[in-house]
Amino acid sequence: MIDPGKLRERVTVQVPSGSVNALGETVLSWSDSTTVWASVEGVSAREALTTGQQDTTITHRVRLRYLPSLTQQHRFAWRSRTLNIVSLLEYGNRSEHVAICEEVT
Repeated sequence: MIDPGKLRERVTVQVPSGSVNALGETVLSWSDSTTVWASVEGVSAREALTTGQQDTTITHRVRLRYLPSLTQQHRFAWRSRTLNIVSLLEYGNRSEHVAICEEVT
């Protein structure tokens, strides 16, 4: 069971949707689905120099109460950051989700 006192951050679950533009191309857009209380912890940060460009990857662990419709295709908006879900786990007989996310920089 998740400790409700640790759910101190507001995160918004965003759902992908596609639309077709005038050229017939599919354009991916995101819409807000629901806002929930969660725990967000920084897990790691990695910097790499690839082809002369600096690439930074920041990983977060997001814990929240179980949402039946949440999948890895969704993402989170947290503060002014965007977190893509890399791995989504269910714990406690579907009482909580733990998502490992990469921050979009």
